[in-house]
Amino acid sequence: MLARALRLALAGELAVYVAVALWLVAARGWTAGTAVGLLAALAVSARALFALGTYAVAWAYRSETPAAAKLSVAALAPHVAREIGLLIAGYVALQPFERLAMGDASPPHERAARLPVLLLHGYLCNRAACRALARRLHARGETVWAVTLEPVYGSIESWLEPLARHVDALLAATGAARLVIVAHSMGGLAARAYLRDHGGAKVARLITLGAPHQGSALARLGAGANAREMAPGSAWLAALAAGEANGVAAPFTSVMSYHDNLVAPQTNGHHRLARNTALAGVGHFTMLFSRRVGEIVAAAIDESNSERAPARDPGDLAG
Repeated sequence: MLARALRLALAGELAVYVAVALWLVAARGWTAGTAVGLLAALAVSARALFALGTYAVAWAYRSETPAAAKLSVAALAPHVAREIGLLIAGYVALQPFERLAMGDASPPHERAARLPVLLLHGYLCNRAACRALARRLHARGETVWAVTLEPVYGSIESWLEPLARHVDALLAATGAARLVIVAHSMGGLAARAYLRDHGGAKVARLITLGAPHQGSALARLGAGANAREMAPGSAWLAALAAGEANGVAAPFTSVMSYHDNLVAPQTNGHHRLARNTALAGVGHFTMLFSRRVGEIVAAAIDESNSERAPARDPGDLAG
């Protein structure tokens, strides 16, 4: 379980820091405050450097950015800082303590007046990554359930059976006939595979956020079968696309960012059968916290509830 593994890693890291701090105080004469401050700075710096490394790789494999989406280094800096801060918070404060962050893992047992919403996380994440988006949608009256899918490093195919059970569980708990799936990153690929295998009878709309629909160069640096499946040109991605030869089984909105630091080339977040919405200045993990992304998701959910004709998503830069 990812949450347990993250807690153990944090505990081990903390033990090392405590040992080093005690040595600095006892053997080097440092004050406790100075030792703790240095080690805290090192912990934050190491994580920040990792995040900056993702931007470096994403830059090397970047796609062409349209003029309307281009940002200067100074304009992009606060967005990068936010992505780094959210990544640190996500892997230090939220996901290791999944139960505290999200509460009971069971579906909401309430009769939904609107289509219930199922939230799916991405690679190396759990449901706590969706906390901000879940709270945003719940505040506007949506019935929302964020779920954790595992194994962490298994094939994306291994997520499909539990995903099907979660879909059925949410529909049974709410009495709804269909639901909306909002899926971040690799979760979007799993949702597409679910629609390929099960059709769209139970899904009113799929909304993907930062999903590597055509793969990502950074997946080559990842671990596990799922990372290999997300590499551009992989056999798994080719088979998934072939399974959509007759279309995607549900209305489909794909949100991508020209400044995504984990999907590169960034235009690999486009899908030929989706209504594609492109943003600027939004990092990969930030998508789950972004107000603009939340507005796009809310508009697509409203559209599915009203069954009105498709409308242009707010914030669309791609045209």
